[in-house]
Amino acid sequence: MNPEPFFSVVVPFYNEAENLPKLIREIDAMLRMLERTAEIILVNDGSTDEFARQPASPAFVIRWLNLSRNSGQSAAMYYGMQAARGQYVILLDADLQNDPMDAPQLWRKLVEEDLDMVTGVRLNRNDTWVRRMSSRVANTVRSVLLQDHTSDTGCTLKVLTREAAKRLPAWNGMHRFMPALTLAAGYKIGEMPVNHRARFAGVSKVSGGKRAVRATIDLLGMLWFSRRQFKGRLLPEDE
Repeated sequence: MNPEPFFSVVVPFYNEAENLPKLIREIDAMLRMLERTAEIILVNDGSTDEFARQPASPAFVIRWLNLSRNSGQSAAMYYGMQAARGQYVILLDADLQNDPMDAPQLWRKLVEEDLDMVTGVRLNRNDTWVRRMSSRVANTVRSVLLQDHTSDTGCTLKVLTREAAKRLPAWNGMHRFMPALTLAAGYKIGEMPVNHRARFAGVSKVSGGKRAVRATIDLLGMLWFSRRQFKGRLLPEDE
């Protein structure tokens, strides 16, 4: 087995064949800048388009994980994080709206401030007016009810410790509440502004109406779960 990597970059994707080659090149450039060992974990959430497992990163190991069926973003992110071997986990969307070059500054903030998760806050969002407004309303309601001190949980770009990543539960909708779940488990979180780019190719897989209904149901569940989650962290074992 290869030595344990320092970073694990986890990318869930569904029907993003046109975006993957460019994304891999951008991730490769970002990791070269960090000058650390790393692995890239691409999680195929039951895609139906034709994608080739090329080009491979010339410098870093790429692991391709395949879900047996289309299970949603939460499932793809969860399985990718569970498979991660790196000390730190970087999460990115596959549609190229996240800029991988923002990840290093999130990681530096996490280390310098002794945090367990840092979430990107999308500035000048390249989305439709309806999507921006619905996201703003959802973020406001969620923040007031859950007190998670996070402005934009919908931004996939996050950096977190491996320990915090593996504490996240396996349920549909989990990806919308990662900061709240991490905070409720007794970890420390933060956020910082990041770029948000126009989609490079393909179309969005998100349905606004269905997403709003699911998010509302999930929020009600989070009000209970965040109060019942284990708060303690396992201390290092005595020698």
